[in-house]
Amino acid sequence: MENKTQRQWGYYTVLYENGSKVKVKELTVDPGKQLSMQRHADRAEHWFVVEGTATIYTINCSTDIELLDTFDQFQHIHINQKQWHQLANETDHPLKLVEIQYGENCVEEDIERL
Repeated sequence: MENKTQRQWGYYTVLYENGSKVKVKELTVDPGKQLSMQRHADRAEHWFVVEGTATIYTINCSTDIELLDTFDQFQHIHINQKQWHQLANETDHPLKLVEIQYGENCVEEDIERL
């Protein structure tokens, strides 16, 4: 049975967990939606685009939000621990990606939002 967690941007499903140090999720971001600008103190993430186009923003050293890059199907990006990042779907089609979280504490509470 699939356990979807609904969010205003779409939903995610946890596919795998190994204690609190590894978690694998599938995220579906609805067309025109985005997640908050955020960073994590205790984990890094690796994103693999399964379907659609991911637009990723970050914060540069002068605290301005800037485009990091766009990633199409089968492309991937590494998000370092404590790196500001924002995932957006700026297309008319759903975005699906697999997120691998790893570090000392892969929990939902490890989110600092801008």
